Amino acid sequence: MGKKAGDAEQAGRLPETSTSNGAAVRRCTAQVGAALSAKCVVALILGAVVFLSAFFMLLQFRSPGNSVPDAPGTLIDEIQAGFILLKPLAQLAPHAAELQQEINRQIGVPNTTVSVSMQALFLSFTVVEFDVLPDPINTSISARSMHALRKNLIQLTLQQLNLSLTPSVFGYPLCVQMLGFPGGITIELEPLQDDSILQVAQPIFNVTLDMSIRQLRGLIEEMKEDLGHLLDEDIYIDLTNKNGSTIAPPVIVQVSLSPDDRGVYEEMGRLKQLAEIITESSSMNLGLDPSVFGRIKDLKLAPRLQALVPSFAPTNAIPFHASIFTAK
Repeated sequence: MGKKAGDAEQAGRLPETSTSNGAAVRRCTAQVGAALSAKCVVALILGAVVFLSAFFMLLQFRSPGNSVPDAPGTLIDEIQAGFILLKPLAQLAPHAAELQQEINRQIGVPNTTVSVSMQALFLSFTVVEFDVLPDPINTSISARSMHALRKNLIQLTLQQLNLSLTPSVFGYPLCVQMLGFPGGITIELEPLQDDSILQVAQPIFNVTLDMSIRQLRGLIEEMKEDLGHLLDEDIYIDLTNKNGSTIAPPVIVQVSLSPDDRGVYEEMGRLKQLAEIITESSSMNLGLDPSVFGRIKDLKLAPRLQALVPSFAPTNAIPFHASIFTAK
């Protein structure tokens, strides 16, 4: 397993929206700068926007979660992730087998192996993509192992774990992102400390946005502020991508009431009020700035709220999402 994240932050988010571009660039540039000599930092900052944009565009283009399936409703069946190394490809290529072993040793589970591909990007940087495969190849990965892999990869993306490679050979991996995971992923941005039934956040609705998890992570405080103001409640937000990608859209945004407000869920009058506020505000994008978040799609109330406003029948309704693929 990887080591707990230290002071160096693995910044892996560069939203295309102008609102969050600057913060993402500063985060990733700060870590890259810490790994380089001081006199390289100025030049790095000047090229950071171009570099990071190219990196995420490359990953998204190659991501299995961004490809068109052969049949409607078919989801990807590959486990893939990627990151940056501050080393030239020519220097890394002879160590591909060693890199595979080190990744597998830290995030792998029994009866799996790792396959690595590398591509040069921008000066002396290399994009690394890796697949986690069953071993032997003609077998399947157990449900228990899949759960462990999903948790490990999500924690790497959230910087709760560091992918620690041999520094003298590989340097320090940056900007870890998930490209695909069977069954999808849900990222719980504010994990509850207490797993008891009394600490379960109560979902009230979900919507779909044409953005990536990576983008929305950089905008989550603004979203919480806007939705919290609309509902006059403390809320929790979970982000789901059905193909298990943190860089490919769309994202299902599930909004829940804070466990501290669980009494509200027993007050039918307040629940009906919330249901009416949500449905009546849907035409106004739930108060979210369309220039930042885009237009909401597929608004779906939780069953308990839906029962209180039976006249609300959203088009293109999706099944109400439950956060079952979380990393705790």
